[in-house]
Amino acid sequence: MENYQEQYNQELHQQEINSNLSTLKGYFWIVVTILVLWLLTLTRIFIVDAGIFTMAVGLSMVMGIPVLYIYKKVDLSKHWVKYVLLTLICVISAIFAAFLSFHAVLIYVLPLLLAVQYREKQTLWITYAVNDVTMTISMVAGFYHGICDLNVLLGSNHTRDWYLEQWAAGTMQFGIEPDPVFVILFYGALPRAVILLMFTAILRYISISSHEDAQRIADLTYRKETDLGTHVYNKNKYEEMIETYYPEVRRLAAIFWDVNNLKYVNDKYGHAAGDVLIQTLSSVLYELSTDRRKVYRVGGDEFVMIIENPVETEIESMIETVKADLMEKDGQGDIPISSAVGWAEGCGVDICKIVHEADTKMYENKKRGKEGRE
Repeated sequence: MENYQEQYNQELHQQEINSNLSTLKGYFWIVVTILVLWLLTLTRIFIVDAGIFTMAVGLSMVMGIPVLYIYKKVDLSKHWVKYVLLTLICVISAIFAAFLSFHAVLIYVLPLLLAVQYREKQTLWITYAVNDVTMTISMVAGFYHGICDLNVLLGSNHTRDWYLEQWAAGTMQFGIEPDPVFVILFYGALPRAVILLMFTAILRYISISSHEDAQRIADLTYRKETDLGTHVYNKNKYEEMIETYYPEVRRLAAIFWDVNNLKYVNDKYGHAAGDVLIQTLSSVLYELSTDRRKVYRVGGDEFVMIIENPVETEIESMIETVKADLMEKDGQGDIPISSAVGWAEGCGVDICKIVHEADTKMYENKKRGKEGRE
C-alpha cells in the first residue's frame, strides 16, 4: 500500500473522475427530459411551436457529440474535462431558454447544481460566469427567434415576428419597445444574473460547510480507527470488524505477529529503541495491506493481518515476505529485529476461533524460539 500522500493523491484523482461521471449522468438526464418534452410537444400535449422545439432539440443533440467523445475517448481525470462538460451544459441550457423562453428559466440552475460537486471553488464561479454569458445571449436570441415572454401574458405561443406582423397590421393596440435589447439586458438578464449570483453563493456556502463536516468526520473516524503510532488499524477497529463484518465473509485467514526480544531491547537500549522495532514491523505489514488484507495492532507489539478469501499460497507468501523484509532491515541497524508468527484459516462465521488458533500458534512459535536460544 502506498504512503498517505500517494493515497491522498489517488483519492483526489478518483474524486475528479467520480464528479465528471456525475456530470455526465446529469447531462444524460437533461437529454432524456428534453426528448420526453419534445415528444409531448409533437403529440400536441404541450402547445409549444413544434418547429422551434425541434430546432432546439437538434442543436442540443449536436452539443452532445463532444460529450459522447469525452466519455468514450478521454481520461475523465483530466483537469479541463469538467470545464468543457459544464460549458456544454450551459450552452444547452441557453439553447432551450432561447427557444422556449419563459418555459425554461429554471434550466439556468442546472449547470450550477452540477458544478458545486467539484472540490475546486473556482469551478462553481467559472460556471456561474459562463452561465451569465450564455443566459444573456439566449435572452437576446430568444427575443428575436424564440417564443417571446409576451406569450405568458397573452396565453399563446407565437414568435416575435408574428407579434410584429399583428402590430403592423393594426390588430394589436399596444406599442413595441423601440430598444428591446437594452430592456432585455437591463430588466431581464441583469435580475436573473443577480438571482443566480445569490443561488451560487448559497451553493458555495453549503458546499464548503459539507466539505468541512466531511473532513471533520473523516479525521475523527481516522483517529477512532487508527493506531497513530504505527498507522495500521487499532484494536477498536479490530473488535468492530470481528463483531460486525468478518462473520459475513466466506473464508478468512488470520496471521499473528509478535516482536521478539522487545523487553530485552527496552531494558538494554531504552523504550525508544523498542518503539523503533514495533514501528519497523508495522511498516512492513502496512506495505502489504490492501482492502482485502487489513492489519490491526491488537497489543503493544502484537499485530494481526486478516485476509478475506485468501488465495492459494497467499498466507505463506505473506509470512515469507515479512520474514525476508525483517531480515533485510535487521542487517541495517545495531538492534536485532525478528518476530514470532502464527496463522489459521477457516470460515468467516468462525472468526473468533480462527483468531484464537492463530494467536495460540504465534505464542507456541515464540516459546520455541526462546527455548532454542536457551
